[in-house]
Amino acid sequence: MDKKEAVINTARDLFQKYGYKKVSMDEIAKTSGVTKKTIYTYFKDKDSMFLYFIEEELQKMKRKIEKKNNSDLPFIEVVATNLYDMLIFRKNSMLISTISKEIKNGNDKCCDFLKVYDDEILSYIEKKINLEIKKGNIKKCDAHLTSFIIYKVFISILFEYDRDIDEKKVTKDVTTILKDGLLN
Repeated sequence: MDKKEAVINTARDLFQKYGYKKVSMDEIAKTSGVTKKTIYTYFKDKDSMFLYFIEEELQKMKRKIEKKNNSDLPFIEVVATNLYDMLIFRKNSMLISTISKEIKNGNDKCCDFLKVYDDEILSYIEKKINLEIKKGNIKKCDAHLTSFIIYKVFISILFEYDRDIDEKKVTKDVTTILKDGLLN
């Protein structure tokens, strides 16, 4: 394993275990067996290193979702499947879990990191909605607003809803509301 790989693996492990705030560049250097100067040849600062791991998580999620996007399912089912996968991925991500805990403890810096993550997902959903509008599969709408509403509903349910949930049932219920509306 080369030095950069050692730094990345060590930093990832430390950030996942202890969070952004509690991990120092000194600790990363010491644990990975390199100097801080070596780390700074790979990363500008601690923020850019942490953003590297956010981007890494997003890429893993995108790969997982893109594998399923070659189906002939109706658009609403694709949205439901993709959102479900994104939410489960986010729920099971040690890094995102650690960031969420830090946010609850008042770490504003982690809010910025989570915003990068959320913005990327919103952008992804918006692109998919725009594509489906062009194909004529869904009504013309404000794709940005629609992606925001869809994503925030799922995020609120997953992280803020005060009862136990069955993610599959919730996904089905929310997509039914999106597809059919609330009114008979």
